Amino acid sequence: MDAHIRYLAIVSERPETLAQFYTTYFSLRELGRSDEGDIALTDGFYNVSLVKPRPGADEIGISHFGIEIDDVREIEARLEEFAPKSDIQQEEGGLFHGEYRVFDPNGVAVSLSERHFNLPAAERHMPNIRHMAMCVPNNDRVLDYYRNVFGFREPGNSRKLREAGLPVRWAADGSTAMAILTSHKGRVVNEETESSRDGVNHFGFLVKDMDSYLTSLPKGAISERDYNVAPGVPRSSAEFRVFDPDRNPFDLSETKGYEVDVDVFARA
Repeated sequence: MDAHIRYLAIVSERPETLAQFYTTYFSLRELGRSDEGDIALTDGFYNVSLVKPRPGADEIGISHFGIEIDDVREIEARLEEFAPKSDIQQEEGGLFHGEYRVFDPNGVAVSLSERHFNLPAAERHMPNIRHMAMCVPNNDRVLDYYRNVFGFREPGNSRKLREAGLPVRWAADGSTAMAILTSHKGRVVNEETESSRDGVNHFGFLVKDMDSYLTSLPKGAISERDYNVAPGVPRSSAEFRVFDPDRNPFDLSETKGYEVDVDVFARA
């Protein structure tokens, strides 16, 4: 099976402001707009949909992600085998949505598209999105879900964490490194470097010439504290944590890179 994460939805009261930020500083290109004020951007591989809040819909911030699939019938068969309580629902389709939706073991929404999320055929350019992270309470169960249903792999970094007795897991689809982090519930979160959001928590860019980004980004966008797992223990995949104008967090990596498949790293 050849499934890839290619969609990210961010709910915002001001999609125009976010679009200007990501097109100015990260060279994302605009795909289109809706009558409601939604704006879709791309790095050449991802559809990043900045959508206005709807009544009864997701809260403001990074909402959910989406996976490109070949055949929804194959996903239905895998769900029946590995997650029989999970149903496939219809989505609106079009530029800002997938055609289907499922929910993982923690109720995290995952859009599915057989139509490449309406992305044009284009080569991925730098900078590009290579990382997505979620915070959940049952990491192993979630990893098994994405491996069994979508064919994702467990990369070497995740196996090392498992052997060390740590709960964090990683899943890889050949293009994106997905971190499966521990839930923030019941923990004190430093809002200067982290988001307390469970479910989809942040994403990450691969960039060239990190120094230029650090000097060009607006004041207050870059976390002023050391971006470490713990004092003196640096993170393995990203050098800096950055925030967009809505304070949505994302990572920047140049030399550490992201393990997008087993022992395969995307680095600048």
